Amino acid sequence: MSIWYGTAGSVRAHWKRAFFPVGFVVNVWSNQLYDTRYRVPGVILFVCSLVLTLWGARQWRGFTEGWHAPKQFRGWLITTFHTPAWIRRWEKLKVAVWAVVAFKLFMYPLNVFDRIVAAPEQFLDHGWDAKKMLAFCFLFPHFARWIEPKDDLLERLDGRVLRAMASRTLANFNGACGAAVLLYAVLSMVSRDYIKVLPALAVTIGIGAVVATHKMWARYRKLCTQAHKDIQTLIRALEQSPGTENQLAVLDAWDTVERDLRTRVDTGYAFGMRFAPKAVIAALDEAVEAAGKGLPGHQEARDQALADLKIIRSVCAQRIDSVA
Repeated sequence: MSIWYGTAGSVRAHWKRAFFPVGFVVNVWSNQLYDTRYRVPGVILFVCSLVLTLWGARQWRGFTEGWHAPKQFRGWLITTFHTPAWIRRWEKLKVAVWAVVAFKLFMYPLNVFDRIVAAPEQFLDHGWDAKKMLAFCFLFPHFARWIEPKDDLLERLDGRVLRAMASRTLANFNGACGAAVLLYAVLSMVSRDYIKVLPALAVTIGIGAVVATHKMWARYRKLCTQAHKDIQTLIRALEQSPGTENQLAVLDAWDTVERDLRTRVDTGYAFGMRFAPKAVIAALDEAVEAAGKGLPGHQEARDQALADLKIIRSVCAQRIDSVA
């Protein structure tokens, strides 16, 4: 009886770990179903098995805590690869991955239109292509933010903002093409006569996408112009001699600059990317407050704030457009 209870207790403690291999096998199987007539069940199984695999992988954490060899190997990995040089290489690799994915997203709608011209009667395939492009429209900007380098935030600020704008532009391009192809597929299944409207439909939606993209970049230039002006005001206030009136001027100028840095560069909504990362804004807030209120170490904080603000100002200066 003790053997039975011991075995049952071990099974109850570790049975969730089986979700990882089971989810992996189902994931591979569902991926093969995608190219068959069971495409929809394959997609559903693929997503569910992916979630199951990720959740099952969490159950294996700490499994090797008592093993000395994995600990030594993990320590060797940390001391060898967790160095500034390897971190910089990893961040450059992430930027290269973003560039490859961005190029793929740019070419995908063009390839879809080539397939439509070659086989206009395959409405179902075109509908799936449209759904993929719409999915790219919503997911790629989030992927770009997730893969963004986490080191040297200020030094990488220019590239970070440009990648956010380019990602949103590609997302809009895929979204416009996806909407056009989806409408084409739906209308074509209603009547074959609607095949003739694809060029006019693509041109109409394309013009709308161009207008939206132009407005987005104009908004970005306007934000850079406004931020440059506000940062210049804050720098001049910090460079003046300390005093009660100057403290108020510094804090007021910082409130304006903080609003600029928290503004989303690629959209006017909460799902966009901030002009500056949260860590940069928090560090500047602490430094400016110490310098403005004359707290201990205010001179060092003032110098650090001035150096950081001048870097951000130089990024804004490249895209000043006073008539935007």
